[in-house]
Amino acid sequence: MKFVTRTLLTLCTLLPLSANNNLRHWNLTDGSRMHAELVDYNEETNQVYLRINETKDHYLKLEDFSPLDQAWLVEWTRMSGKLMEMLEKMPGKFTAFQYQGELDTHDFYVYEPSSVQGISRRPLMILINAGPKGMRYLLRHMEAAEATSMTIIAMDRYGNSHTIEEAENNLTRFLELLPQIEATVAHDPQQIYIGGISGGALRAINWANAIERPWKGVYWNGGWLGYDKNLLKEYRKMKVIVVNGNNDRGANHYLRKRDLDILLENDLEVGIIAFEGGHQIPPQEHQIMAFQWLLDSTAVEELSTIDDLKPTPTPKLGE
Repeated sequence: MKFVTRTLLTLCTLLPLSANNNLRHWNLTDGSRMHAELVDYNEETNQVYLRINETKDHYLKLEDFSPLDQAWLVEWTRMSGKLMEMLEKMPGKFTAFQYQGELDTHDFYVYEPSSVQGISRRPLMILINAGPKGMRYLLRHMEAAEATSMTIIAMDRYGNSHTIEEAENNLTRFLELLPQIEATVAHDPQQIYIGGISGGALRAINWANAIERPWKGVYWNGGWLGYDKNLLKEYRKMKVIVVNGNNDRGANHYLRKRDLDILLENDLEVGIIAFEGGHQIPPQEHQIMAFQWLLDSTAVEELSTIDDLKPTPTPKLGE
């Protein structure tokens, strides 16, 4: 077993940051319009990487977009610098690891809050991004981790897959990596959580059912249970905190139509936190509330209801 810890300086070039809402409508200069998720934008190569319907990869140049969308993409990259400044000010410990396994070379990132330094038994959350970049997803949850004493981990290259074979390969790779995470990062084996956004949330709940661990809960941001043909026969009893934007039409549709009923029928304890927004990473205060609820904190006095996950009404003229 070989681990390589890399310095923060070498990671600066790996830090494109998720903007508030990566799934959006894009207007192109040829007059067409598409609905797709932004996976990455590389300023050096001028390449924009989009994913359509969580399966089809699409690559464009910056100049292929409307002036408004070009400005949005430029702002998307500028946010990374702000996050690096935040990381330097965080009181906890950030570490990047690389593990050379038999199946793959695994890169994963860890943030340990300042309050857990020197404590061996502490809650651990494994975060799964919808895209291939684990570090930027972890950094978006640093402040919530610090506020709740939750050690968090995220990994590269566990994004949405195109085929069942790729999905199975992701699980196989994770099964190789998980024991190394457990051996490397101090944690309480009875307080292991897993979570993610969009397709990462789907993988989180599926992997929690496929892997024998005493998973205590799932952080479920913009997630769903998958197509009907891929639903599990049963779901492990645990806590699930749904954290969705009120305008996340896709995730909220399945939650109302099917997924909430399935989880409750399997005796899972389900909480809901609604925020103003779409299919996106929730604001910091909602992340904190989600982590607190999973940790059984008395700080959470009241959660949202399914009725709170409704789009904001469009103001009428004259209002």
